[in-house]
Amino acid sequence: MSGKRLLFTIHRWLGVFMCLFFAMWFASGVVMMYVEYPELTEQERLANLPALSISDISVPVERILKADRMDGRLASVKLTSIGNRPAYQLRTRDDRLKSVYADTGEIFGGSDEDQAIAAVMSSGFWLPGTALHYEQSLDMDQWTVSSALNRHRPLHKVSLEDERGTVVYVSDHTGQIVRDTNRHERFWNWFGSTLHWIYPYQLRRHADVWADVIIYLSLLGILSVLTGIVIGLMRLRLKKRYKGDNISPYTGAAWWHHLLGLISSIFVTTYIFSGLMSMGPWGIFDARSSFREQVDRYSGTLDLQQYPSLTGQSVPKDIKEIDWVTVGSEGHLVLSRSADDRVATISSEEHAVGLLQQRIDRAIPHLSPENQITSVNMLRDYDSYYYARHNRYRPLPVYRVKFDDLESTWFHIDATTGTVVTRHTDKSRLERWLFNGLHSLDFIFLIERGVLWDIVVIILSTVGFVFSVTSVIVAWRSVTSRSAITKKSLVNNTIRARVD
Repeated sequence: MSGKRLLFTIHRWLGVFMCLFFAMWFASGVVMMYVEYPELTEQERLANLPALSISDISVPVERILKADRMDGRLASVKLTSIGNRPAYQLRTRDDRLKSVYADTGEIFGGSDEDQAIAAVMSSGFWLPGTALHYEQSLDMDQWTVSSALNRHRPLHKVSLEDERGTVVYVSDHTGQIVRDTNRHERFWNWFGSTLHWIYPYQLRRHADVWADVIIYLSLLGILSVLTGIVIGLMRLRLKKRYKGDNISPYTGAAWWHHLLGLISSIFVTTYIFSGLMSMGPWGIFDARSSFREQVDRYSGTLDLQQYPSLTGQSVPKDIKEIDWVTVGSEGHLVLSRSADDRVATISSEEHAVGLLQQRIDRAIPHLSPENQITSVNMLRDYDSYYYARHNRYRPLPVYRVKFDDLESTWFHIDATTGTVVTRHTDKSRLERWLFNGLHSLDFIFLIERGVLWDIVVIILSTVGFVFSVTSVIVAWRSVTSRSAITKKSLVNNTIRARVD
């Protein structure tokens, strides 16, 4: 087979196989612009927690730790609620969770049906007088495939008979709601994320297999587009035109496929390529250093003796959570009313901001002690690398700290709480452009203009979808015509055999 014929054959059959995927990806991408995959955002989580019942606390956290009920090194302590009861949530350096009731000192041993229902009834998701129904305990379903929920499995599924058709999932390990969905989200996600990410949970639960499916489908898609571009340029005549002064030898849907393919070639290629980059295939964006180790050095040792005392008088009634935070082995409390309303408590409110800033300044070098700091800036607005979209929670203001290490690492540190929010290495910054930039068009000049971003994405997606539809038509005609030829050949052979 000649090279030219091989090229046409590869493109034809790749097109037959991939055309429906292309159409599905462009159409479902538009749906995802307006209905994202179900997720309990940080804003929703805190908004729907009950206020802390400080007066019910009878066991200080120091007594909990002295009882030696915790294995491993302690990484964080949080005072939150399980149902309407205050509880300490303890996390070790190896990311294990343990919850202890602050009113009795009893270890939370896991949720059952009654506790899951109590957690829902104490949350903001439930309106008094509204019926609810315990569905089942499950490991995973269509709306809980995210690996972020692995530490919480099994999950308790509870349905609320409200107008939105809300369903929530309660963690067996923390007794708290960790995922919420509603009827609108579930319906549109069958046409959005489930199609776009090829996300049926029967496949997605096998993470490695699912990742390979996406990676190799993307590679086939790229090969299909590239061979199409080569053929499209070969068949295009701008000077010595075809019969009828036509620049393309094709007619009908094939004509549209030829020209639309060339017009949209750059966008379609970058769209499929950036989809591949979203998977970080073969570890190409993996950092050489450990983010966890860097944060541990910055935080230092958690010593509960350093923290302000926790009393009913010092905690406002509408506080939802309290975190014991360390910065450079120096402790302070962070009181949270909501995701956007947090305050650090050190010794006195009037000195808290200045003292926290000093602690952050002293701790920053520990993030990368063997390297020099090249700049420290305070960001009060989002920029191209630090922004809030796609259900990301990004507090402001933040410190942006840059180091001169081999990975040119940047850190963003919440100026209000002192916690490290994100890290960007040279590879992750490249990933940001190859995926978020090329795939979602997350360019700051579009993001800041909202509607303009919608218009641009919809126009490009529509062009891509129409092009994909022409691919489907051409593929269908190719398959049916060849089927007809094969059928005719079989009939003729049968007739000949009977005559012989």
